[in-house]
Amino acid sequence: MTLCRINGIDANMTPGLTLNVELDSTFTQQDLREHRTLNNVVGATIADSGNAAAYNVLLYGWASLFGDSNFSLRSLSVLFGVLTVILGYYFCRQLFNERTANIAAALLSFHPVLVEYGQLARAYIPATFLILLATYSIYQVSVAKRHTWLHIPLYVLVLNFSLLSHYVTLYVFLSHVLLVAIFHSHRKALVQYAIMAAVGFGIFSIWLFNGGWQGKKPMNIERQMWQLNLPVNGEMPEHVRTAGDIVSDTTANYITIFGVRLTDDSLLALQIILFALPLTALFFVFRKVRKSEYFRPVMFVTFPLVMYLVFVVVMALRSGHSIPFDIRYAIFVIPFACLLLAFGIDRMMEYSKTMRNVGYAVMGIVSAIMVANLYPALANRDTNERVNYNLYREAATFAQRAAADNDTLVFRDRNDAILVNLYLRKSAPWQQVIRPDADAPMLKIHHQNLVAPFVEEKKP
Repeated sequence: MTLCRINGIDANMTPGLTLNVELDSTFTQQDLREHRTLNNVVGATIADSGNAAAYNVLLYGWASLFGDSNFSLRSLSVLFGVLTVILGYYFCRQLFNERTANIAAALLSFHPVLVEYGQLARAYIPATFLILLATYSIYQVSVAKRHTWLHIPLYVLVLNFSLLSHYVTLYVFLSHVLLVAIFHSHRKALVQYAIMAAVGFGIFSIWLFNGGWQGKKPMNIERQMWQLNLPVNGEMPEHVRTAGDIVSDTTANYITIFGVRLTDDSLLALQIILFALPLTALFFVFRKVRKSEYFRPVMFVTFPLVMYLVFVVVMALRSGHSIPFDIRYAIFVIPFACLLLAFGIDRMMEYSKTMRNVGYAVMGIVSAIMVANLYPALANRDTNERVNYNLYREAATFAQRAAADNDTLVFRDRNDAILVNLYLRKSAPWQQVIRPDADAPMLKIHHQNLVAPFVEEKKP
């Protein structure tokens, strides 16, 4: 779907997780090249939901330089993932100390959710980095008082890029409003931030009135389908019926955010122990922290987590479904959770000699669990669910080999023909896209009925 977006093609995913491509019935490779314009990228984004506009435009430019391969598309997320670790280290070092920053960098480096989404061609990791950068900037302006001439415009810019990468990042910016209101009683600081926020959201409103609101229509349709208990893109979230459901989902998110979740129900006792590990570390975060110099820094990494909790509970109550508890909406606060957990472990090590050993043990266990969770996160047993598996890329590779042997290929479906040829725009030996021909005789079906060699029918 991302590949279609950055080529200016509107593609809708069906419940069977296949794509319907909105293009004319006849097309050529030249048509595909000409269709790839900035206006069409924005138009395809609006048709999708209007979300991730900044990411799609950025990836459009990135792919123009480095190509449409899966490696190229995913490498942008990898880049932002690495930048998140670096920024998390420097931010944590300024908030707390060097040792806490080292622990936080380690947790950020192999947190299974960050690693998994850090290699997907989606907007989640870039938006996560932008959220962390925005929080870093508002901290410089409101607390550290460093380079405010730089961070005031940077905050306004990052606020817009973050919201345009994913709308859900809004709840973190709401936490910024509360932080500034709580920690700044003098009028100048409040007026300063009010101007920053007004300018930032004013720029964002330009997008809303030029496609953003229109893009909300598909989102409203999805919400109505869920309310009617109908699947969306093959996904049917569970119902949230009671307070117990919300508590259990919140608990599951808590241990996932801190990187220690196990999904096997048979390991319930172990899950309870793992639940207690970050809880034990967090106890030392808030123990007498109000009377220490760490109060404000701790609040800067705690408030986003609190606002996320408020967000998911409200959204779950409104929708009646558990979809707000999806980890995709929690990923934006995972860096804050890593910084908070790192500080808790550091405080344990400072408390006493015995607790120092406990702190090292917690660090070791949590790290080992995160590393162990990388395997199922990166290599699912089902080949079709592996992040490195791409049906259309595989078919394109087959098509290139067949073309080298001077074979003619036919596609059984027009959508498949378009999607496969997106991988062939610059490398295919033919000038015109091979069109689908349902009546063509098939010698052997390859790649799950996508493409097959064409064999001329011999007449007697």
